[in-house]
Amino acid sequence: MAETSMTALTAALATIVAVQYLLIGLYIVPRLARLGNEQPGRLITAAMYGAGAFFVGCALTHVGIAVHAIEQGTDDVTSHAIVHVLPHLAQVVGGATFILIAARHLDIRFAPKDVAAQLREVEARFRTAFDQAPIGMALVSLSPNNFGRFLQVNPALCTMLGYDEDELRTRTYREITHPADLSPGEEQVTAMVDGGARGAEIEKRYRHRDGHDVWVNVQASAVRDERGRALYSVSQIRNITEERQYQQRLRHLADHDPLTGLFNRRRFAEELARLVGYSRRYAQPAALLSVDVDRFKYVNDTYGHAVGDELLVRLATALRDRLRETDIIGRLGGDEFGVLLPHTSAEEAERTAAAVLHEVRTNTSVQAGDRTVRLTVSVGITAIDAAETTSAEEILVNADLAMYEAKEQGRDRHATVVPGGVPGVLRERQTWSERIREALEQDRFQLWEQPILDLRTGERSRSEVLLRMDDPDGGPPIQPGSFLSIAERFGQITAVDRWVIGQTIAVLADRERRGVAQAIEVNLSGRSITDEALIEFIASEIGDAGVDPTCLIFEITETAAIGNIDRARGFARRLADLGCQFALDDFGSGFGSFYYLKHMPFDCVKIDGDFIKDLPVSQTDRLTVRAIVDIAQGLGKTTIAECVQDEATMVLLREIGVDLAQGYFVGHPVEMSR
Repeated sequence: MAETSMTALTAALATIVAVQYLLIGLYIVPRLARLGNEQPGRLITAAMYGAGAFFVGCALTHVGIAVHAIEQGTDDVTSHAIVHVLPHLAQVVGGATFILIAARHLDIRFAPKDVAAQLREVEARFRTAFDQAPIGMALVSLSPNNFGRFLQVNPALCTMLGYDEDELRTRTYREITHPADLSPGEEQVTAMVDGGARGAEIEKRYRHRDGHDVWVNVQASAVRDERGRALYSVSQIRNITEERQYQQRLRHLADHDPLTGLFNRRRFAEELARLVGYSRRYAQPAALLSVDVDRFKYVNDTYGHAVGDELLVRLATALRDRLRETDIIGRLGGDEFGVLLPHTSAEEAERTAAAVLHEVRTNTSVQAGDRTVRLTVSVGITAIDAAETTSAEEILVNADLAMYEAKEQGRDRHATVVPGGVPGVLRERQTWSERIREALEQDRFQLWEQPILDLRTGERSRSEVLLRMDDPDGGPPIQPGSFLSIAERFGQITAVDRWVIGQTIAVLADRERRGVAQAIEVNLSGRSITDEALIEFIASEIGDAGVDPTCLIFEITETAAIGNIDRARGFARRLADLGCQFALDDFGSGFGSFYYLKHMPFDCVKIDGDFIKDLPVSQTDRLTVRAIVDIAQGLGKTTIAECVQDEATMVLLREIGVDLAQGYFVGHPVEMSR
């Protein structure tokens, strides 16, 4: 009886084990294979069928064992239990445990039959997006034995770098990276691979197959295995060469004069300060030349600004040709140039100045019609002495003073000024510069205003701000003719303009609060329209004071505007954006400039007083004023006549159609009150 029961138990256990083997071989093994590999290949398929065959074979073997146990029975219960029952019992328990764990934690029992199809669809979508991306795409190995090699690349990257796909996949990103750009990028890559960073973003240069550089922005994300080890990166590579070139052009424009390509005043001042520091640190001699074109206003007025601009370009070329590569040249203003001469004694600087004068005199000219327009310059020299404590700004002032001395002596020559050796007339100019500085610091300027009459209504509808300086000796206020040109020459004019603007806006705010505000015209220097920060200053002052910006009219002389036509146009447009108005002052003084009217977004034209003073007796002046008015009216602009001195002139202006009048007949300047 015991033998029969043992035989039946063996047969049952063998049958159960057979069923488990069939379940594992036919159901679980295929799903494990699919879940364990996202891209099944031939080897995986072979392994899957091999495992299935193994487990099916085991199942059939155990079916045979069950049949044999039933047919043969057993005589030795103990031996049968050890040989058949216990092993089968262990297999039943182990198989059941494996199936239950796999079914619960791997979700094999409910796994969809189309997982592989879905994975293939995802792969196809990724491949399509990868290949058709408009920017470069690459899979880059991050494994230690194949680090940095391109595993896959898309057509956009191949086109960007000039390689075909097979060529690029034989290279690493290091091999095509500019040597100077390797180190910064490596730090980020190391942080991504070893430090656990999710990705890296790098700007660097790749070398095109033909040898030129391609600036790229690389955004890489690491793909890791289940242990967190970086396997490869998915990199997006964007060509930013044009962006970098544009940024370089902007940086160049920030430091260089757009007409001549030389350093501008700001950058030249930085180079001067650097040279002064170097000369004093290493006890090396150096010198500064101030170069100013002789009678440049006459050239502009006679031959036009195009000829004047061409002469300035030719002068810049002459300076480059004559000077050393180590010398530094800058355009400091309209017709002002500066030259820094490192490692140069005072005697060598004078020889260099003489050579520059000869080069300009003999080789700098422009053809204007049938006339040859030649150029000469005056040169001021000052030494940069290692033993002196003079500031860079004072050194530039001394060079300017020397240049003035050269002009006083007859132009087309050079002069030298050393600290303590400034001639009397030049020392007086320097003293005026110091007085201007003190007036700014101690608030010793005054605002005056002159009324402007509306010729149609007879009302004084606006006024013009005029500047005066306190006399420290208690005398009458000092007229601007005594100090404005010096402020212009010594680089103080923009600070003066800011003082005037700030005070005018404060007065306008007080008047608006009292309900008596009217439009106010404020004069600006030509240099102020090149001051990039002035618009922000104006906007800030208007915002802080809360004034109506339409009551502010900023004036710039016609000659100054045309001398900086691009800057003036941009300046006027930005004023219009703020709500302010823009006026061309002294219009007609450079009569050949009518052409430029269409390039300037102005609101008002102030007709130069030279055309107004003799209006009743000069037919030419009347024709000129009428032409100006006709053009202005055709453009929808307002006209203002300056220097109106009598009733007869007023009558003629009304007949011609001038809108507004200003002058002593309308009203004398008075101190501005709030």
